[in-house]
Amino acid sequence: MDKPFVAVATVDEIATGKFVKVEVDRRDFIIARVDDNYYAVEDNCSHEDYPLSYGCLDGKRIKCSLHGSRFSLETGIPEDEPADQPIATYRVQVADGKIWLDPSRPLTS
Repeated sequence: MDKPFVAVATVDEIATGKFVKVEVDRRDFIIARVDDNYYAVEDNCSHEDYPLSYGCLDGKRIKCSLHGSRFSLETGIPEDEPADQPIATYRVQVADGKIWLDPSRPLTS
């Protein structure tokens, strides 16, 4: 895989319905697996600057454990109050049994 993609995990490390927290260039990301799809989002709730990795997955959403806001893994859009700003989502590819993240620029934010 060519730059800007970075290998961040293997497919065996993430069970479906789970996620892992990874760090790239001193920034924290969440790599989530829903069925056979992988998603990457920033590890930060837009409402209170709180790590989303303390939360859990709810289908194709990640839930912040602080106030309960859920964000779409696909778009980053908040689906519950109190959050009203989206989180950044990033490109992910799977190749050679590895999960590759493009941390260079968000798809959404």
